[in-house]
Amino acid sequence: MSGWSVDASGIDQLRDRLAKVPTAISAALADAMMVQAQTLAAAAGARLNQQTKGGTGALSRALIPTLTVDGLMATAGVSVDDASPAAAYAAFQEYGFHGTESVRGHLRTVTEAFGRAISPVSVPVKAYDRRVDYAGHPFLAPTLADSAIGIRTALADAVGAAIAAQLGA
Repeated sequence: MSGWSVDASGIDQLRDRLAKVPTAISAALADAMMVQAQTLAAAAGARLNQQTKGGTGALSRALIPTLTVDGLMATAGVSVDDASPAAAYAAFQEYGFHGTESVRGHLRTVTEAFGRAISPVSVPVKAYDRRVDYAGHPFLAPTLADSAIGIRTALADAVGAAIAAQLGA
């Protein structure tokens, strides 16, 4: 009867390489996710600028890619810079608004009367409530939906490259 023999040389090196795979995948995914978040922020900003022709572009400039890494877990996304004045109307623009809005009392500068230019006059306006029915113009969700396949492909490629780099394939 002949027996089987197995040569297990190199098993320790293989074990060491396999142990590094999760960290390599996490690092590659974090890098790829940040690139995708940057691309998504730019695409959402472009969509927003297209929808708001003649707008200031403040909201599109306030879109920032984000990446949070906690151990092997990475989360990427696009958010609105809280320090930007545009942050106040990002949700309004994305989701719309149907309801009552309170307008604070303020001064209004009148520069025209009866179709003719006049010297500027400040007129006080009392606080009031107004009904708002704004359908909204989504820019983040549609951009993410349009980009989903490309994002999945980029992340899968990053994982494959990380594994290949660790295992020497």
